[in-house]
Amino acid sequence: MRALRALLLLPLLALALAAACGSGATKYDVSVSFNTTVTQGDLEAVAALLHRYDEDADVLVQESFPPTVRATIETDAEDFCTSIEAELERRPAVEQVSCAEHTGRPVSEEPDAPVGLP
Repeated sequence: MRALRALLLLPLLALALAAACGSGATKYDVSVSFNTTVTQGDLEAVAALLHRYDEDADVLVQESFPPTVRATIETDAEDFCTSIEAELERRPAVEQVSCAEHTGRPVSEEPDAPVGLP
């Protein structure tokens, strides 16, 4: 009977251990500056691309023209910064992309509060 109880508790123990250890994902700060050809569709496409890596990420748009998109992405994707920079820089409306490991500081210290994309 004890062996059966122990067997039943193993999956619960494994789940608890996985939760305690975390996902092992790394956080990255991503900033995307656009040129004057940017459209709402471009902003939404960039948000969708970032959400492919982290569906829970807050993708923020600074209300300036041209706008800037900022996000902190948590992912375990290898070479994330290299990949995301290359993919975003191919888009005609994108002026510049920066990506670096998250430092714990806010993504933006600008006085204007950004607005989130859906």
